[in-house]
Amino acid sequence: MISRGQPAAALEPDFFRTLHFLSHPLFTSRNGMRHHRPIVALLTDFGSGEHYVGTVKAVMLSINPSLQIVDITHDVEPQNVRQASYLLWASYRYFPACTIFACVVDPGVGSSRRILGVQTKRYSFIAPDNGLLDLVLSTEPESRAYKIDDARVGKRSFFLERISSTFHARDIFAPVAAHLSRGVKLSSIGNPAHLGRISQVFLSAATAGTRGSILHIDRFGNIITNIAGDDEQFLSENVKGILMGGKRVSRWIRNYAEGPPNTPCMIIGSSGLVEIVVKNGNAARAMGVNASTPFRILGK
Repeated sequence: MISRGQPAAALEPDFFRTLHFLSHPLFTSRNGMRHHRPIVALLTDFGSGEHYVGTVKAVMLSINPSLQIVDITHDVEPQNVRQASYLLWASYRYFPACTIFACVVDPGVGSSRRILGVQTKRYSFIAPDNGLLDLVLSTEPESRAYKIDDARVGKRSFFLERISSTFHARDIFAPVAAHLSRGVKLSSIGNPAHLGRISQVFLSAATAGTRGSILHIDRFGNIITNIAGDDEQFLSENVKGILMGGKRVSRWIRNYAEGPPNTPCMIIGSSGLVEIVVKNGNAARAMGVNASTPFRILGK
């Protein structure tokens, strides 16, 4: 278990001095290299067939026309906070320093749930307080959290004038992210918040009998587990199989080409986690499982 939520202060100065510098449309560093504009990375469950994503981007660009917006994905299953948490965790560390992540998978929109702003050493995040940030927080020991609260900024508002009870992404998340990209501090938009204790999701020393969970099933049917694959030798010597959905998977492979046809195998995937895959096939379909299916690790 991991504690979070100390009073905010230590991380702000360097981060926001850098972010203010980055907020210019294009700048030149001391070594003469030209750098890109500030980045907001979007992750939602809005899909591509509605106006929602475009409207959110329009609000941000109205506030900061020099902003770069990167779409992580808008195809999170509706209201699937667990899936969103994994997709954010798997991608965020590859973004440039000072990227702002606006994450909106929000079944509780309009309710009393909090909106959080979280500052780490390299990034800032805005998300509903519903577990979406849990995987990121479990791997970010130094972070500061704020409850986004427009009421504390006095006459100046960082939200849109009218707040819909069903579209906080447009009216709150988007303007807050855009103002952050212009150098406004999270502490100017919210009060310090305590996040309590974040459960450690990843199994770093998987041994026989350990029960695990599926974090995600991707579009190829690859089953991504919560077993960390940092020590490949330890895993190959101690994890002799996985029992999932009443079926046993016992073969380790190093790449997809090594897998025999129509045979579920274990592999350490690109996110550093153990996956169950089928060469040129769909492992989830072959195993008859879904994202809520538990499994057990088998030893020697």
